[in-house]
Amino acid sequence: MPKAHEPDLQADRDFLIRWRQSSARDTAIMLRASLLRRTNPELVKAVETQVQPILSPLD
Repeated sequence: MPKAHEPDLQADRDFLIRWRQSSARDTAIMLRASLLRRTNPELVKAVETQVQPILSPLD
């Protein structure tokens, strides 16, 4: 993957980790998670299989 996309990929990964831990059912959040599941299933699988998610500074 080109390095130009690494910040976007990291942002998506961080979002998925926060989404997985939240209980909020915001429509925009659900749509983004759905989009990521379709466009990057490998990333979603990697996040879902983590034993202890690494929390970002925003958490």
